Amino acid sequence: MLTPENRRNRQKTRSCCAARHKGEPYTIPGQVLGLLLVLVASACDTADTDPPPPASDPAASSELVDMAAFNEAFEVVLELELEETDQAMTVQPMVTLGGDGTFLLAEPMEGQVNVYGSDGRLQRVVGGRGQGPGEFRLPLTAHRTLDGGIVVADLQLARLTFFPASGEDPEIVMSPITTVQGALDLGEDRYLLTGMLQSEGAPTLLHIWNRRTGDLERSFLPMGVPEESLGYALTFQGTFAALEADTIWAGWALSDTLYKFSRQGDRLKEIPLPMVRPMGTLPRAGETVPDADAGADPFDRFTQVVRVSVLDDGNLVVTSMQSRGTDAVWDLLIIDRTGQQLLGAPNMPQLLAVEQGLFYFDDPASVLPNRWLVARWKGGLEP
Repeated sequence: MLTPENRRNRQKTRSCCAARHKGEPYTIPGQVLGLLLVLVASACDTADTDPPPPASDPAASSELVDMAAFNEAFEVVLELELEETDQAMTVQPMVTLGGDGTFLLAEPMEGQVNVYGSDGRLQRVVGGRGQGPGEFRLPLTAHRTLDGGIVVADLQLARLTFFPASGEDPEIVMSPITTVQGALDLGEDRYLLTGMLQSEGAPTLLHIWNRRTGDLERSFLPMGVPEESLGYALTFQGTFAALEADTIWAGWALSDTLYKFSRQGDRLKEIPLPMVRPMGTLPRAGETVPDADAGADPFDRFTQVVRVSVLDDGNLVVTSMQSRGTDAVWDLLIIDRTGQQLLGAPNMPQLLAVEQGLFYFDDPASVLPNRWLVARWKGGLEP
């Protein structure tokens, strides 16, 4: 069991060293994780040193974070510290926005969800470790429902837990997607589920699920890779999505394309992403993964897209990363709605959330993950 001090010492290992298994799917009792899930596993050896970045990568730096470049692009307006108690500690937060000025921090390694106000005050702890009602084994994400409740996706238990805003007992629903990563409320008892569903063709990554009937109404966004590379692709199952008015913005970890869908799952637009770092090419079955650096993990050279956020002015923020041993480098891309690059910044602090023109970054100067930098993009709208 990790002590609080050990958890703090290991919190910076952002790249999920145990969530990918050298070309084979990494299994957590019956579930497959992608490297994108950025969790810390207890078997990771944090004494390992990070390999140097490849000389061929023009965006790489000997430092994981380029604060000079960050300060050129962003103005820090607040240093935020999240309150911690005996019941709630920030260890490996998977952050989503509550829509009401709150932050929902799913803590997979702690087995709970912590709810914070915009001032960093702890408002509520949801759930706890276990398998009973209101308990979790691996709570990957938490999202607000339209009625003010909270829905939590538990990857290991393959289930969704709904916590009503009224404080009534939670409702547990087995997920129709066993590798469920998240659930976004579309309204009228319909939810957008993220997670891989294997089918006869290419696996699909987005699904519209009717909570009232229990039916999957539609599955879409197939994993677009050649069949001979599918074995490697299945180790990168991370899927991201964001809702904007009547549309869905979404993508897959190893795709350099951003997709726009209607809330019924109809594809409306595809935007090629001008990636800050090349995505990398998945090898075919039987091929050796090229290793650019002696002693470096070749999978560290795959760029993975982590999330998309929509700014108030309609521009889009895309976060991507490459693992570096048990750590990671994070890149930030801001594009307009045609895909034109407005900002391409490598080696940024990890972006945790974006809301109302404010960017919430992990503070790279702190060893404590409950300390964030709140900043404005200098190229954005004036407040």
